[in-house]
Amino acid sequence: MEIKNKVVLITGASQGIGKSTAIELSKQGASVIINFNSNENLANEVLKECNKYSQKNIVVKADITNENDVKEMFNKIVKKYNQIDILINNEGIFDESDSPTNLKAFENIFSINFLAQIRITKYALEIMKNGKIINVSSVHGQLGQGRPDAIAYSSMKAALNSYTKNLAKSLAPKIIVNAIAPGKTLTPMWGELKEKEKKELEKTLLIKRFILPEEIADGILFLIKNDAVCGEILTIDGGMS
Repeated sequence: MEIKNKVVLITGASQGIGKSTAIELSKQGASVIINFNSNENLANEVLKECNKYSQKNIVVKADITNENDVKEMFNKIVKKYNQIDILINNEGIFDESDSPTNLKAFENIFSINFLAQIRITKYALEIMKNGKIINVSSVHGQLGQGRPDAIAYSSMKAALNSYTKNLAKSLAPKIIVNAIAPGKTLTPMWGELKEKEKKELEKTLLIKRFILPEEIADGILFLIKNDAVCGEILTIDGGMS
């Protein structure tokens, strides 16, 4: 797929993997829609960087768990672009209260990280004729991975993987769907890590360091460009699994 002049919507694009992906795709000549929910300053910084490389980039505020916000966001997209060519479902959280018995954590994580992605995809498909959908999953969603204190998060990512594969069956060949499954990636989701904590976490990766958001963005770029990859979960975990 040729990326130049394509319209790309990235949810949660104000920082981390979403930010790196927005910048990388703008370097490829795409027009990027930078979705954010809370930090407009960070989103505008991403926009400023994207504008160095491509045109018609915009920032759109929307809480993707809110139906009205999502409708309004897509109304703006239709008015400016009329369609989108690439959707990257990146928005996500980790709930520190995650545990096997905390139903609120399950509800919170599934609402933001899974059901909201389905909502975004639903509206995107109304204005997508051909293109690519990339879901940002996690190595925790794969068989045998995850841990008890991230059980809701791991379960949600497993559900996202299944959704990805079945959506691919439904939409191919006009729209090709894949997911990317990062391992430990150095994003703001980790908070302020002390050097000792960081080194302990890095020991679980064969490469003995955190993965960079830019390296995940490279994987997303590959999935967009390669038209033969369909219904796959591309793992980039530094040998963690």
